[in-house]
Amino acid sequence: MNFTTIRMLCISLAISSLVACAPPSVDPPPPPQKEVKGPPARVDLPPMIKLADSLPPETNADSTLRVSGLLTRRGKYLKQKVLVKGYVVERYTCPKKAKLCQPPHLWLADSPAGEGKRLMLVNLEEKAVKQIKLGSEQVVTGVFADRSDDGFVRSAGLLIHEAMETSAERARKNEKK
Repeated sequence: MNFTTIRMLCISLAISSLVACAPPSVDPPPPPQKEVKGPPARVDLPPMIKLADSLPPETNADSTLRVSGLLTRRGKYLKQKVLVKGYVVERYTCPKKAKLCQPPHLWLADSPAGEGKRLMLVNLEEKAVKQIKLGSEQVVTGVFADRSDDGFVRSAGLLIHEAMETSAERARKNEKK
């Protein structure tokens, strides 16, 4: 093939491609469809559940907060000073041979057996934690938070200790008043 033939082929391809292209056609838009109206949709929902009746009691008879009541209503008390009554169901102190330890802390519950929800009590001295009897009922004043300065983080909430006394000590104080 010589140069002229190749050139003729290219020109004929270019011309045929231009001839094959047709201008765009504009079709009319499709006619709108008619809306079909029927009976209104029927929504069949179960009856409303009243959550207030299913929540645990918020306070004890002496107006102190219950552990389960505080943890259930977490948003209401977060970052506020509270007064909680509960039983000491677990305690943590650093073992003597341990190299790394968590800070000392306690767990409170509404019953001496520790069933149900538990509240972590932090910002305690190790000496104080060792002196508290398991199963003893305590009234604790502190700030309810989700994190403490000594490194604890608990999304359910924890209590940062400010003051603590047994229920018997508190009852004696109230009798004197």
